[in-house]
Amino acid sequence: MEIVNFGYFTTRVSGGVLYHTNEDGYDWYDLRLGLTTWNERGEFISSVYGAWAMVNVDGLITNVEYDPSRLVPDNKTVLGIDADWQSIQPSMVYDGTVISEPPPVSAEELRAKMPAISRRQLRLTLVRNGITLDSVVAAVDAFPEGPKREEARIEWEDGQSFERLHPTLLMIAEALDLTPAQVDAMWAEAIAA
Repeated sequence: MEIVNFGYFTTRVSGGVLYHTNEDGYDWYDLRLGLTTWNERGEFISSVYGAWAMVNVDGLITNVEYDPSRLVPDNKTVLGIDADWQSIQPSMVYDGTVISEPPPVSAEELRAKMPAISRRQLRLTLVRNGITLDSVVAAVDAFPEGPKREEARIEWEDGQSFERLHPTLLMIAEALDLTPAQVDAMWAEAIAA
């Protein structure tokens, strides 16, 4: 698959008009004109490349089109790709040479994206999994004396919602000998409750 990097485009406004210019000074609208065919009504017909992609500074493909006029390369790199536009997906990665599937998401990244649950959802799920509320209080009371224990009490007694990776929750789970996978399963159950 041939990939042509047209550069990183920045945007400026002049006279009320947006200009997207790459590091070589080429304007995006002028550049793409020579690579596309249009009919007399100004409708897109075809382009030199089957796929056009925008890539952010992290190398993540954010948008893929067959018609480059649909791209607005504001602080993005533009690629022309000799491939079917549907074979390139947003979230794929461009490393400067090749396009590849994104790396697998780690369990920790998945946990960070889990939605918060309510106090009610957390408590019902604990009870439904054989964990008494008294055992949670006992686990908090067993923390070393000091601010961390006091904060954990406040979180448990007064918290209205809970984040999956909140430090207090992690300490309570550890005190109850719950593995991260067990907490993940209960979290999923709580979300559905």
